[in-house]
Amino acid sequence: MKKFLIAIAVILLAVAAYMAWIKYSPDKFSDGFYLIPNDAIMVIETEDPINSWKTFSTSNLWLGLKTFPAFAEITKNADLMDDVIEKNQQIFSLIGQRHLLISVHMTKAKDYDFVYYADMAQASKSDMVKSSLLSLVGNFGYQRTVRSYMNTEVNEFFDKASRETLSIAFVNNYLVCTYNKALIDRVISASQLPESQLGTNTKFTEANQLTTADGLCRILINYNKFHEYMGVYMEDVSNLKELFTSLHYTGFDCTLKDDLLMADGYTIVNDSVSSYIQALSISGKSENNSASIFSGKSSFYLSMGFKSFNDFYANLNTIWKKDEVAYAAQMQSIRKVEKMIGINLQKNLFDWMGNEIGLAQYETDNLIGNKVSNIMAIKARNIEDAKTNLAYIEKQVRKRTPLKFKDIDYKGYPIKYMEVKGLFKSFLGKLFSKFDKPYYTILGDFVVMSDDPRTLLMTVDDFIKQNTLANNENYRDFREHFPNETSLFTYLSPDRHFANFKGYLNPESWKSTQKNQQYVRSFSHVALSLSGDNDRMRSVLGTFYKAYVPPVLSTEDTASTSDQDTLSELDLFLINHFQNNMNTVYFDNGRAHTVTEMDGVIADGAFMEYFENGVIKVKGRYSKGLKSGTWKYYNSDGSYQNKEKYENGEIKRQSLLERIFGNGD
Repeated sequence: MKKFLIAIAVILLAVAAYMAWIKYSPDKFSDGFYLIPNDAIMVIETEDPINSWKTFSTSNLWLGLKTFPAFAEITKNADLMDDVIEKNQQIFSLIGQRHLLISVHMTKAKDYDFVYYADMAQASKSDMVKSSLLSLVGNFGYQRTVRSYMNTEVNEFFDKASRETLSIAFVNNYLVCTYNKALIDRVISASQLPESQLGTNTKFTEANQLTTADGLCRILINYNKFHEYMGVYMEDVSNLKELFTSLHYTGFDCTLKDDLLMADGYTIVNDSVSSYIQALSISGKSENNSASIFSGKSSFYLSMGFKSFNDFYANLNTIWKKDEVAYAAQMQSIRKVEKMIGINLQKNLFDWMGNEIGLAQYETDNLIGNKVSNIMAIKARNIEDAKTNLAYIEKQVRKRTPLKFKDIDYKGYPIKYMEVKGLFKSFLGKLFSKFDKPYYTILGDFVVMSDDPRTLLMTVDDFIKQNTLANNENYRDFREHFPNETSLFTYLSPDRHFANFKGYLNPESWKSTQKNQQYVRSFSHVALSLSGDNDRMRSVLGTFYKAYVPPVLSTEDTASTSDQDTLSELDLFLINHFQNNMNTVYFDNGRAHTVTEMDGVIADGAFMEYFENGVIKVKGRYSKGLKSGTWKYYNSDGSYQNKEKYENGEIKRQSLLERIFGNGD
């Protein structure tokens, strides 16, 4: 008995001494960010990886994305992770509170990979713990080899089934693992070379320190490399590269609650590069009041806010001066416009402009097709000054270029035309090149402009009805999660904007997008706000997930939207007053006989033929002068008659069933 007690005492003493050694021996711990190579595209960080993953993996957002075919491999691995966590609750209850980092790096021109860093804290000083972890990995049946790199042991586990190699190394207090051999070496090298560490970059450190850590995880983005990551999914990233050069890093603290995913943090602006973003960051902010002007049909919305337009433009000029060649060209363009028209841009334009410029796009309109039109709203400091000076500009233009267009009244709102090619582009750059020869009107305290008259008239209609974006309940509820005053606020409704994507994509990409539209349209709201504070901007990114359910149209709905296409009041107004892209032939009674959408002298777009009583007779579309798609025919009482299908101008041959039973109508 005595020997037994002595043996127990020795064991207990040994365990106590071992635990004391772990607790009180000198620490050589490092911050994980000093292990991450500075070419990381982004870093994901969490203090509670297991519980964070449980929260995310049980969300409706993740459950919806799991059905996306492109996520099949990720879903398979995620389900495996859930299974392993469930079967090893005790082990993962210990791991759950570990500090975990994941860095993303480009490995090829169109490929990237991950590195995982788990802080082992005190346990990192125990060879027993390290051995146990390596043995645990070995139990999966991998073939283990060991090599040394810069005096650090690298354990490599080869999976014969997948032909992949998992590399594991213990670097200071972190367990580091990756499926890319080159990346593990870059991490080890970075740990010993301060100049190559992400954590030593002062701009990264600033973003890191400004970003809280209260949510599921943090995400830190490195814009120096981010365009390369986007290049994996996009063919042309030149515009993104230009945008990203104006930024250093962004840090986001991410939360997920009730299908609302929000990321709140800060962006560090690159003050050595000329950009809109830099000018906005130092020009103050304002409320997004232009949302009360644009239609509730808005699918895309952008608001630039500042203390005053003159402050913003002065800052923009100061920044543009850094590029002497570009600035000289800009000033030459402005002088050319002023001389051509005989105006002073400062006096006649800038001085009445207020603290916000808004841009928007609406859902694609069936009459116009898939042409995406833009509309702009400029807040006026004094709307009477704006009217006076715009009238002066119009007067000067008419002296030099006699205009065929005469001012018209639409429901009490004068519609005017400003034929000054390149006016807004001359002083605001290519972002405003879409407003080349705009029609405009006054709504409230805003001057509202669009190159497309129908878009402008739709805006007037919805402004009168107060069917505006600001009054859209779903938008308003989502908008409340962002700062009230911003320097830049951009909003997208992928559901409403979906048809507009056709105008940006090639046929193959559009076909793929249509196939996967339920996943795109499930993110019903997406927005990003930037609020300036000199070289830093508070940044809030958010999206709301709601599983997309395609609308089911009843027979009545289908008939009312497709088969009874008489001209609306707005359409008639367009035909009578705006014929720049419409070729219209009239009856003797003044009613429209045929209306053809044109591309120059070629029929390209909607075609409508009417009876003398104004009821539609034929409805179809042309594509580059040839009949295309379905053409529908009606009787003089508006009842449906029949339809024909065309391809490249030729009628398509009916199938056997159609010849026997008719065309299904």
